[in-house]
Amino acid sequence: MQSVKYITGVPASPGLVYGTVRYLRHTQSGLGRAVRTPAEEQKAFDEAAAEAKRQLERLEQKAAAQDRDIFMVQRILLEDGGLLEEIACYIRAGAGAAAAVERAGGIFANRIRSLDDPYMRERACDILDACRRVVKVLDGRVQETVILEGPSVIAAQELYPTDIVMLDRSLVIGIITSEGSPNAHASIIARTMGIPAVVMAGRENLEGCDGRPIAMDGDTGEAYLDPDEGTKALFIHRMRLERRYQLSRESLRRAPCVTRDGTRLLLMADCATVEDVQTAVAAGADGVGMLLSEYLLAAEKMHGEEEQFGFYKECLEAAEGRPVTICTFDVGPNTKGAEFAREEQNPALGLCGVRYCLSHPGFFDVQLRALLRAGRYGRLRILLPMVTTREELDAVMQAVHRAKVQLRAQGTAFAENVPVGACIETPAAALTAAELACRSAFFTVSTNNLTQYTYAADRVNPQMQKYLPASSRAVYRLVRCAVEAASEAKIPLCLCGDGAEQPALAETYARLGVREFSLPARELLEVKEYLMGVSL
Repeated sequence: MQSVKYITGVPASPGLVYGTVRYLRHTQSGLGRAVRTPAEEQKAFDEAAAEAKRQLERLEQKAAAQDRDIFMVQRILLEDGGLLEEIACYIRAGAGAAAAVERAGGIFANRIRSLDDPYMRERACDILDACRRVVKVLDGRVQETVILEGPSVIAAQELYPTDIVMLDRSLVIGIITSEGSPNAHASIIARTMGIPAVVMAGRENLEGCDGRPIAMDGDTGEAYLDPDEGTKALFIHRMRLERRYQLSRESLRRAPCVTRDGTRLLLMADCATVEDVQTAVAAGADGVGMLLSEYLLAAEKMHGEEEQFGFYKECLEAAEGRPVTICTFDVGPNTKGAEFAREEQNPALGLCGVRYCLSHPGFFDVQLRALLRAGRYGRLRILLPMVTTREELDAVMQAVHRAKVQLRAQGTAFAENVPVGACIETPAAALTAAELACRSAFFTVSTNNLTQYTYAADRVNPQMQKYLPASSRAVYRLVRCAVEAASEAKIPLCLCGDGAEQPALAETYARLGVREFSLPARELLEVKEYLMGVSL
């Protein structure tokens, strides 16, 4: 019997697991490749890349909705002009096609890993995965697959996005990798599925682990390879307790949020990605109260109508019939990219939110067309950030009408009656809420921004925190203005921010008349449990 090996990694997905390890080994390139003329090698690469894209397209068509973007992204990466030119350059210098792909893929992945944006850094894994597929076609090798004969903890140096998709997920009970990242696609999928995962466990710790038992804690990043009987018994006991707790939480998740006196409250989720929407649905959210479209600006460039349409459509489909409120681009002073560069003496109070969109009608039209087209695939609501006057709402409605005219002229199908609402996040909007309510289909009140602008204190500046009270009579009165205006106009109102996340504050606003709240999915069950215990 082997001695216990204690492993410490980085937690990537919470939960406890005890099981047998199956190691997924990515085979390295074969030796002794014959290098032909540059023209022949270039032709071989072109054919292999085309075949790899066909494989990805077939996988995309067969994949579940939440996995399709993995294959789509990799197909797009194999069409990147910079990557293709880098590969061609190495081939012209005398390298074989497979070696050129491996070298160029590694260089591009390292460049992306050096970026500041954490989301973009994780796309390095997608580049390596896509290039690996091309190399396998060139070498005449099939994609590795692990046939699982029973529940298994998957171990690997690093899990590529397509690895976890190709596995029989019903048999994957845990994931541990020697490298990887908590923000990598495999980690995101693990969290979505509720599979415990640990990354960055160290290559030496997983050597020869295939077929051996492991006890793993996804909350702490700790693992025990070949655990002794005491450790095994402790983990199994903790897993039973966790199972009981999860069963009680599952019952709470399925139950509607109804207070003790019978008042029905809707608990929505704040989201930014398709994965967030899926997590919200799994947590029992009644819908998406605010989906920030700034996710699409993460690549520091403006995305075209088709890409936006695809993203919004996926989010609506992931909501499974629940309402989804998508906030139009809030291009603030910190938005990166040459397209958004502008000089303002006080950018924090300049062209942000809907002001920027109205000042750039071409930019705004693209998003509105994409949103209206996507509206056919779910219960879409369009939210306008930083609205302060009724004239801004009138201008937006003109823009929406213009987008509809453009779509009709193109013969493109779209949703005719998508509700458009205003985000109440400034004192001006709250104090004139009655005027805005006459032109809005709904209100969303952002207590975080409302507090920030009421106290003239930047909420992301640590030095300003003492000027931002957790509970404010001034903000309460402003919210009351919005609630009364929405009630008078008979339009729904959803409240988000700390006022929704903190259970006691949520109760305060529920007593004021708020019936919809939007908060992070991870806070949803705690707030629901609290509100179900109060009487209004």
